[in-house]
Amino acid sequence: MDIDTTRTYIMVPAEEFTALKSALAQISSDLAELKNSRVSPGPKADYILAEEFMQLTHIKKSKFYDMVNNNKIRVIRKLRKTYVLATEVKRYFIDPEMS
Repeated sequence: MDIDTTRTYIMVPAEEFTALKSALAQISSDLAELKNSRVSPGPKADYILAEEFMQLTHIKKSKFYDMVNNNKIRVIRKLRKTYVLATEVKRYFIDPEMS
C-alpha cells in the first residue's frame, strides 16, 4: 500500500466544523492585523530602570547584581538610580552567556 495515495476521512458534526472554520478565520484576520501594524514590541526608551529590567526578565535582585558584578549586564548609575540599556533585555534572552 502506497502511503501517498492513502486517505483518512473523519466525520465532524457540522456545528463543530463551522466553529472551527470561524476560529481559523479569526486567527487569520488577527495575524494579518498584527502584520500590518507598525507597533514594535519592547521598550522604546534608550535606558530603563533596573527594576523594570528585572520585571521584564523575571529575575531577582541578587541575580541581577551578580550579573552586573560579572560584567554580563552594562549599567549606568546616576544619583541613586541604576539604569540599564533597553537593548540588554533582548540580549538577555538571545545571549547564552547571560544566564
